[in-house]
Amino acid sequence: MTRLLRHSLLAGLFLSLPASLVQAAEPIVVIESNMSETEQALLRSVLGEVDAPARSLAQARRRVEAASKSARSVMRSLGYYDAVIRAEVIETKAEARDINAEMDEAVRRPPQAVLYITTGTRFTFGDLNIDFKDGEPVNAADITEKLKLSAGQPAEAAPVVATELRLVNTLQAQGYPDAKALPRTAIVDHATKNMNVTYNLETGRRTRFGQIEQTGTAYLRKSFPKMIAPFEAGEIYSAKKINRLAARVTGTGVFDSAVATLAEDGTENADGTITRNVILNVEQGAINTVSGEVGYSTSDGSGLDITYERRNFIGFAQTLELNARVKTNEIGAGIAYNIPYAWREDRELDLAADVARLDTEAFEGERALANALVTQRFSRKFRLGLGLGLEASRFDQEGVETTAYLVEGLGRAVYDTRDNLLNPVKGVSVEGAIIPTYNFGDEDGTFTTLTLDGSTYKRVSEKIVLAGRVGTGTILSKDFQTVPRNRRLYAGGGGSVRGYAFQSISPLEVTTSVNADGETVSETELIGGRSLVEGSAEIRYKGQGPIGYVGFVDAGSVSRPQVSGLDDIRVGAGVGVRYYTAFAPLRADIAIPLNPKPGDADFQIYISIGQAF
Repeated sequence: MTRLLRHSLLAGLFLSLPASLVQAAEPIVVIESNMSETEQALLRSVLGEVDAPARSLAQARRRVEAASKSARSVMRSLGYYDAVIRAEVIETKAEARDINAEMDEAVRRPPQAVLYITTGTRFTFGDLNIDFKDGEPVNAADITEKLKLSAGQPAEAAPVVATELRLVNTLQAQGYPDAKALPRTAIVDHATKNMNVTYNLETGRRTRFGQIEQTGTAYLRKSFPKMIAPFEAGEIYSAKKINRLAARVTGTGVFDSAVATLAEDGTENADGTITRNVILNVEQGAINTVSGEVGYSTSDGSGLDITYERRNFIGFAQTLELNARVKTNEIGAGIAYNIPYAWREDRELDLAADVARLDTEAFEGERALANALVTQRFSRKFRLGLGLGLEASRFDQEGVETTAYLVEGLGRAVYDTRDNLLNPVKGVSVEGAIIPTYNFGDEDGTFTTLTLDGSTYKRVSEKIVLAGRVGTGTILSKDFQTVPRNRRLYAGGGGSVRGYAFQSISPLEVTTSVNADGETVSETELIGGRSLVEGSAEIRYKGQGPIGYVGFVDAGSVSRPQVSGLDDIRVGAGVGVRYYTAFAPLRADIAIPLNPKPGDADFQIYISIGQAF
């Protein structure tokens, strides 16, 4: 009966998801042409579609006339300057089928708009030139190499425009901030079937970076902009570098905006260049914020999480965060301090401390911790962190209170290409950690925790995203009793295997005793494991509105040996609803265990902010 209830619940949830009703549209005109399939697809995408056929001859004529003008522009952009385009409206009739109508009466069908297109000879590029209106730049040869067009290529419009933009960007990257494109000259020669193009460029003065002058409402230490700048005073100007300066400021997350520009005036240099200072305008935004999060879960712990943040209070873009949590399985408070650019622009410092009273299915007790982590960013995608941590804890371990005092090293490597942390739709994330630890508490000894987690996201259509996650971990130790209860490995819960209670997937220890009546009593205790492997797969659907839907399957196994066995995998499945806000999606999931253990609930509910992974 319980199994029937569980599967009926899941089936009902899937059936409740809305079906996508797609109303077929039709092309605004029919195209009859000798164009290639790719060219016709481009033309159809430009002309667009309509929801219904033309209601009258006049409407059909208006459609075909507008389509003819657009088609002419498309054909020229593809290099068909001699294309012949003929527009026609076809009106047909069919015999009447109404038994009450006269036999010779005819029924009028919707008029059909048709474009007949003959491409003709495709024009090609002829002479290609660059004309520097105010004198050639010092690196004219490098600029000319960016032309990337040659005589004989199809005279398409897109590469002409792209090349002009590339030429200007190259000038700006090589020291000419005022470089711009003047109207280009393009001559179409119908006799030779060639297009001759001349790019007209204005370079302006070659420029060097000067000093950084900070403006705006934000308070910054004078040394801060110089420390994070990707250039030195006296360097040749680069548009990429000045934009990177502003991006590094906004990347801290503590300012509303940052814009870097060059000062209007400059100083003449002996080599013919000029030096112009950089104006960095930074707007502060909110310095103090208070936020709260209310979460509900039938297993992970429900309650309130309040966070206070104070930003940039000493002028180095740092953030101080105070946190308090009151949940059914945890009462705690913490403090965190982040310096996004610690001593140099590619290094970050995090300091944190936290105390909590924990009461979960697996353990009950208190712990206090403090740690420091320095993260080195090697690229936008890869970073490596090293640090030190301290922790003191007291947990009920097999009916006996055990105290642990830990000193540990922290090592973490992250490779992350996701487009969004709270709602990714593309990219991958891989994170590995190694934590060597010495416990000089009641069960003294050493142990090392190794973890590796990865997730990937792929948008397969405008409305559907596929997401997958795998994770594994192991604890290396000579004596497992050395590992405190809160440092052992567990699975189950909203961020792990949904459908199972938080930390309920774990090796068990059964103890027996004899009570006062002489009866033998057995007690089962979750003791955690040395090794873990788990994974999740989701299909996420979001239409035009703010509501989205998710179907998922999770699986996980926790074992006592150091290498996880796959003989006791627990699998859960379910569906969820997402309400997408400007900040992050609000998540509500319901999941059932597909192969539950005795005592597992029929389903679990999870409500929180952000995707499950």
